[in-house]
Amino acid sequence: MRTMKHLALVATAATALALAGCGGGGSTAGPTTPTDPAPVTPASVTLPSDGNMYLPDADTMLEDGTHSLEAGGSTTLGAYMLSCSDAGPCEITIEGGEVSATGMVTATYTATAQAAITAGMAVAAAQLKDRATGLASALADVGDDWGVPIHDPGATNAADSRGSDFEVSRELAGDAMISNGGKAGWTTDGAAVMALSGWQGKVLTNGKTQSYTVYTDIAAAKRKAYDKAYVNDGTTTTVPKAAQDTNGDAIMTVAQTTGILTLTATQMAAAANAGLLDDTKFPQPKEAGKGSNTYTFNDAQGKRASSFKGTFHGASGKYTCGNGTPDCTVTVTAPSTTAGPVYSAGGSDSWTFEPDTKNNPQIVLQDGDHMHFGWWIDDPASRAVGDEFLYDAQVFYSGSQMFPAENINALLGDATYTGPAAGLYAVTANAAKEIAAAHGEFTATATLTAKFGAADAAGSVSGKIGSFVRDDGVANDWSLSLMSAPIGTNGGNITGKIQDGSKVTGGWRYQLYGPGTAGANPTGIAGAFNATIGTNATVAGGFGTK
Repeated sequence: MRTMKHLALVATAATALALAGCGGGGSTAGPTTPTDPAPVTPASVTLPSDGNMYLPDADTMLEDGTHSLEAGGSTTLGAYMLSCSDAGPCEITIEGGEVSATGMVTATYTATAQAAITAGMAVAAAQLKDRATGLASALADVGDDWGVPIHDPGATNAADSRGSDFEVSRELAGDAMISNGGKAGWTTDGAAVMALSGWQGKVLTNGKTQSYTVYTDIAAAKRKAYDKAYVNDGTTTTVPKAAQDTNGDAIMTVAQTTGILTLTATQMAAAANAGLLDDTKFPQPKEAGKGSNTYTFNDAQGKRASSFKGTFHGASGKYTCGNGTPDCTVTVTAPSTTAGPVYSAGGSDSWTFEPDTKNNPQIVLQDGDHMHFGWWIDDPASRAVGDEFLYDAQVFYSGSQMFPAENINALLGDATYTGPAAGLYAVTANAAKEIAAAHGEFTATATLTAKFGAADAAGSVSGKIGSFVRDDGVANDWSLSLMSAPIGTNGGNITGKIQDGSKVTGGWRYQLYGPGTAGANPTGIAGAFNATIGTNATVAGGFGTK
């Protein structure tokens, strides 16, 4: 009987539940449908990167895949240790080097990787210290106490003439263009250089270690009517500076009334070297070591026509090579590592260029009053045999026209010139003074005062270079006093001292630039300098002031 009663109670309870589910009793709600949990979006995991420079291919060591971690667990993936928080579990996904995870995942370097980073940092610190020492030594030697012209336009020694053969130009619009005479192997780097107001900078490189940094204030080129630029008034012949030789004489003959140019073989070669010939009609240099390139003009032999349309100095017109007999030739020899391309012309008959007067031909006239300055550096890729970093560094400056020496004595009064300076610096380490080793480039401001005098007192130039800012963003309180240097009657490349007690010592040199218009002062002063500052800093650079 007890058993039956118990079974009845169980049945009654089950019946009540069934009725409740089908509308019986007091409830009318239907059955609930279970819902899936919201998907968890993996979050990106940030990997440490500050030490990757000392870990070759750290990121590429991560293989695509999925890794599951329990709460508080960790795993090693390449150079990284990934750990799941205590709120885990976590699922880590690697795809294309990108790491994401569900759950809270942190990433650190493994102990092995951190040891490699620490060792790499120690090597880099030692190298930085030794590089700064090596560069400081090279910068201190710049100029050899300024007794020997460095990068002097008239220098015959190749080591002293670096920087004297730059070709600086600028189109009607756009940036300045700089080449070092077309020497083989050199390219213009597109890398930005530190901005200097009113000056454009370019870097020329040869391989991984040699480079020139050049700043120029050249203005954009302008157009000028051909018949205003190439003039023969019956008394004198006037041609643009690009068509003059080193003595300022025209390198071709201009007809008095027609403006037709007549060029001998020698003058044709000179025009080619000056970049005046149409580069689509005349030969261009091959790659270094590839020999010469010659164009031969002779109608009778079915070669290039001896008369054809083209441009001269940008102006449209027609070239004619004598009567086409014998051959007229123009040859260009590929540049070497020490010299640019060399042009020559042959044939007994002269060339002529007849301007297209119907279309008002115009030449592209370059800015004839500009300056440039900069530095050369050979940055060694590794230590030398003596465990030293042996740098070669020089600074230079030049301009489109030096101020005429014969006009200097006529100048009177004072004139102030200001402009940018830039160059190289090296700071050697000093643990006692908490000075860290550093080296790189700087910009600064140069201010010069020229005191012009009469014939019995030629005057002097003095100044200051300050407001130094390093390329690592550090502003220094460096200041260089350019002590008074004579102007002299030769116009420039004058040397002077930099002296501030025993704290700052060095030297500087300068040149006056400008056309020498009657009664006008020089339009600019450019120069170079080097100095040691205290016991730890050395600088060398150039400046351009107007």
